[in-house]
Amino acid sequence: MPITYRDDKQIDFSALAQLRARCEFADVSPALLAQQVDGARFVASGYDGDRLVGFARAISDGATNGYVSSVMVDPAYRQRGIARTMLERIMRDKPTIRWVLHTRKKASALYEKLGFTPAPDMMWRQRKAPLA
Repeated sequence: MPITYRDDKQIDFSALAQLRARCEFADVSPALLAQQVDGARFVASGYDGDRLVGFARAISDGATNGYVSSVMVDPAYRQRGIARTMLERIMRDKPTIRWVLHTRKKASALYEKLGFTPAPDMMWRQRKAPLA
């Protein structure tokens, strides 16, 4: 069965929490997951039938800047173009937006193929409290 994609925020947060666990993302509450999805301007998800196998979101003003976050693909489904497809769906038809993201080193090659380049002039401020 081919992977199907959606661009809406109708996400089963239990399924998203399970996907996060399979992808070794931090365990967070369903309330925080709901807040993350609600606050995203763009969302893309991939499904094998009813099973959530990929998820990505981006925070953006919709005009000039966008921050890609929470890109994840079930380990059993990697190397099939799912992350690429989700990111292309998020970034398509938005040529004026400068996209930024944080990445694990092992995922850098994927983002480079999508046109991302290292940005040494970036700064960040660490969280003051743990995620709930």
